[in-house]
Amino acid sequence: MVIKKIVLGFFLFSSITTSIALSEISEEFRGKLTNLKWVAFAPTNFNPEKEIYPSEDSLRKDLQLLFQYGFNGVVTYGANATLAKIPQLAKETGFSGVIMGIWDIESKDEMENALLARNYVDGYCLGNEGLNSRYNADSLKKAIATMKDLTGLPVTTTEQIFDYYNDNVLVIGDWIFPNIHPFLCSIRGAKKCVTWIERNYAILKKHNKDGRPILFKEVGFPTSGDNQASEINQRDFFLESEKANIPFVYFEAFDQPWKNNLPVEPHWGLFKQNRKPKKFMLIK
Repeated sequence: MVIKKIVLGFFLFSSITTSIALSEISEEFRGKLTNLKWVAFAPTNFNPEKEIYPSEDSLRKDLQLLFQYGFNGVVTYGANATLAKIPQLAKETGFSGVIMGIWDIESKDEMENALLARNYVDGYCLGNEGLNSRYNADSLKKAIATMKDLTGLPVTTTEQIFDYYNDNVLVIGDWIFPNIHPFLCSIRGAKKCVTWIERNYAILKKHNKDGRPILFKEVGFPTSGDNQASEINQRDFFLESEKANIPFVYFEAFDQPWKNNLPVEPHWGLFKQNRKPKKFMLIK
């Protein structure tokens, strides 16, 4: 297949690449990062640990529901199996922005699928909290350079907020895309949580010498798994977050029962696994 040969060729080329040039980001993309209502989207009927992937019909129903509730930008996490169809389905649904994720940066299948979806994608995010565990910095930079060369689109990665206090992490991508979870840092109370996010945003802006756009990729509050986790507290957290002048992605679309590393992990969804809205969405 021609695409596979192109991808392989760029993998070989990028193996000798050690640095990444900062791309010129269009004003259109900058505007989308700031102005769209983004949601982090792992679908229903999904369990990657058991290699269970949703049908296209299920993906459509997920996306239609999210669009119905006012989201017009979607952020994905992987490009394998039917997940590769999300960008096209999202644009067909009416979404204005798609940031496509690649989970395994060394997967030629994911890279190929991401390339094939290029006409429906506004930007790519390679990896998610995997630096120095699932991949190293050199591998990540090479993969980002490859995707930039292949698509001509802006590309970045995601790490936890504290990792961005290291300038080597801060400058990896074309925009700054951290995960930030006050709840996981033992901060409670909606106003305290948002104040903490605002403080970290100010720090990033101060150290962001190249003027890269900043969009927090995961901003959320769990609804179960802890005595402070509830739908009411999630509602209050997002209401406070919406008052702050900070661009962020709502984390996350649907509960993911397969997540089990912490008691709260299955319960970050704005919607339950059966697509029923939680209290925050009911006030929309």
